[in-house]
Amino acid sequence: MIRSSIRQFVWYSIGNGRDINAWHDNWCDHSPLGDFITPRRIHGAGFNMQSTVADLVSHHNDWLWPVTWLQFYPALTNSLPPFLNQSTPDKLIWKDRQHMQKEFSASEVWDNIRSRGEEVGWADLVWFSQCIPRHSFHMWLVIKNKLKTQDRMGIWDAGSATNLNLMCCPLCRKGKDSRDHLFFQCSYGEQVWNMVKAMAYMDVVDANWDSIMTWFSEHSSGKSPEVLVGKMVVAASTYFIWQERNNRLFSPNQRKAALIADIVLHTVRMKLMTFKAGRGSRNPLVLERWKFQVKTMSIDPG
Repeated sequence: MIRSSIRQFVWYSIGNGRDINAWHDNWCDHSPLGDFITPRRIHGAGFNMQSTVADLVSHHNDWLWPVTWLQFYPALTNSLPPFLNQSTPDKLIWKDRQHMQKEFSASEVWDNIRSRGEEVGWADLVWFSQCIPRHSFHMWLVIKNKLKTQDRMGIWDAGSATNLNLMCCPLCRKGKDSRDHLFFQCSYGEQVWNMVKAMAYMDVVDANWDSIMTWFSEHSSGKSPEVLVGKMVVAASTYFIWQERNNRLFSPNQRKAALIADIVLHTVRMKLMTFKAGRGSRNPLVLERWKFQVKTMSIDPG
């Protein structure tokens, strides 16, 4: 499976042509030739399935395949014979999706063989170099609305032993929980949000998911420290609210909204302290609001 995935990107730079299989390797614009030239015609022309590129080109730099092939395979009409340098070996090279030669590396391979979906505008809001990975993964689930909230579980067949109509939000005990309810229309989630949004420079953002996403879309490519902090606070808030929601399903212990807000801010503050200082990155608003000493803390927006 992996071989078939990368085969289209592995090409030969022609030297003497002796190491390149004429029918199965990628070496010309119409490669691999074996995709349309049948084995019967290959053998009928005096070649075999192990023939190399050097076997197809005469000493006068002409094709050795039959002229009739041009009638059967018009694609070959404008194909010019390669110049073979007998003192130069053939060389494997990597070509990307745009057919451009690139330096081979694991990251280059992955970028070309990975599956691709429709580009979304919120990718930079979830995945960024300074993110907390587990928070970003959770944020991705939130944005995709893939959390196992009660509104989504309601469409499943839970069986007669469970009455989903009787379920309610574990945080506020009012109605079923959902993505939009938990973040942050629930009275518990709203309390957390109102305690942390000022630190995230999002004072004017209401406690509902549409407002959060509107702010995100307006700052999707922002590199300022304020935008960076905002993304981290929102991700941490959703993560710890969801954690508290799940804890209450299996434990009688309940943490107050103020404690969750403190955990959110503490987590973000600890992450900010790991950032390296960068030229021009010392932001007085961030330093003052997050109570860092200028000598020990500055933000590199990356």
